[in-house]
Amino acid sequence: MSTDAIASAEAGSTARTIGIAVVFTLFTAVAFGFGVYLFALVVTAMRASVEFDYAAMGIATGGAQVAYLVAALLCPLLVRRFGGGRVIVSAVAASGMLLLVFAGVRSVLQSGLVLAGLGAAAALMIVPTVGAIASAVPFAYRSRVNGLVSSGTAYGQLANGMLVPWLVTGHGWRSIWLVTGVVSLAVMLLGFVTLRLLASHLFVRDVSPGAVDDRGSSAPYRIVTARNLTVWILLALGGMACGPWQNYLSSFLTEERGRSLAIVGQLWSIIGVTGLFSGFLAGVLADKVGVRIALIVSYVTLACSALLIAFQIDLWFLRAAAVCFGWSFYAIYGLIPAYISKTVEPHAATRVFAVANVFLGLGTTLGNAIGGRIPSWSGSLQGVYIVASALACVGVIATTILQDERRPGSHIRS
Repeated sequence: MSTDAIASAEAGSTARTIGIAVVFTLFTAVAFGFGVYLFALVVTAMRASVEFDYAAMGIATGGAQVAYLVAALLCPLLVRRFGGGRVIVSAVAASGMLLLVFAGVRSVLQSGLVLAGLGAAAALMIVPTVGAIASAVPFAYRSRVNGLVSSGTAYGQLANGMLVPWLVTGHGWRSIWLVTGVVSLAVMLLGFVTLRLLASHLFVRDVSPGAVDDRGSSAPYRIVTARNLTVWILLALGGMACGPWQNYLSSFLTEERGRSLAIVGQLWSIIGVTGLFSGFLAGVLADKVGVRIALIVSYVTLACSALLIAFQIDLWFLRAAAVCFGWSFYAIYGLIPAYISKTVEPHAATRVFAVANVFLGLGTTLGNAIGGRIPSWSGSLQGVYIVASALACVGVIATTILQDERRPGSHIRS
C-alpha cells in the first residue's frame, strides 16, 4: 500500500472515530443531561401545578433509579436480539418522546411513570455504548472516546442551566420539556444517520461464534472473573464516595460551615466547567500511560477533594475541591468503561458493563444511606467526606490489582 493510501486510510479512520465519539456524547447529553438531571431543576416550578411534596419526589426519583437498574440488567438481552445500534438509538428516541410527554403531566403518578421511563432509557442508551466503542473505535483511542462520552452529561447539564431560567421564566415549565424533547429527537435523527454511515455494523445482530456461545445457560457466570469483579467493585466504590459527596455538599457547607448558597452555586459551576473537559483529558492520559495509572490519579484526586471539603480552611480549599471532584467524577465514569472496552470482547462488554451499572447503583444507594446516618453517629456531616476519602483510597488500592490493558494477553474473552 502506498504512503498516500495509508494516510488516506488513517484520515478516514480518525474522522470515523470523531464522528462516533460526537454522536455518543450527544446521546449521553440527551439521555442523562436532559433525561435524568433536568427534573431536579424544573421540579420547583412544577410543584405549583403538579403538587409535588418531598416524599413524592423521593419516591419518583427512587423509582427512576430502580428502572435504571432493571433496564441495565435487561439490556444485554436486547442487544443480542436487535443489535447495539438499534437499542442505543431507540433509547434516545424514547428519551425524546418521554420528555415531550412530561410537558403534559397532571399528577405525581404520571410524573413518576415518565421519570421511570427516562431512567430506563438512560440505561439502555449508555450500557451498549461500551460494546459499540469496542467494536467501532481503534484500541488506541477508546479511552478518550469513553471519556468524552462520560462528559456528555456535563454538556447536557450546561444546556439545562442555559435553557431553564429563560424558558421557565418566559414561557412556563412545560415549555422546557417541549424544547428539550424536540432537540433530543433531532439529535437522535442526526445520530442515527451518522452511525448508519460510519458504523453500520452496529445495527446488525452479533452472530459471531463467541456471541452465539454466550447464549447458553451458563453464559451469565462466564463474565464473573477476578478482573471483572475488581472493575465492578471500583465502580461501586465510586458511587459510594461520589453520591454522598454531592448530596450533602450544600447542607454541610451552609448549615455547619456557614457558607452562603452563592458559594455553593459557584462550586457547582466549577464542577460543571471542569467536567466539560475532564472526561476527555482523562481518556487521553489513559491512552498514553494506561487506564490503571489514570484511574489511580482519579481516585487520588477524589480523595483529595473530600479531604479539602472536610478540613476546609479558606475559600480556595473549596474551589480546589470542586476542581478535583469535577476531574475525578467524570474521569472515573469514563475510564472504567474504557478499561472494559479494552479488555473484553465486544459481545461480552455489554454484559460486563451492565453488571457494573448495577454495582454503581447499589454503591450509590448504600453510600447515600450510610451518609445520612453519619451525623447521628458523629454529630456532623464532616464524617461523610472523611469516609468518602477513605473509600477513594480503597479504590486506589483496588486499581493496583488490575492488569495493565496494554500488556499482551490482557484482551481476552471476558
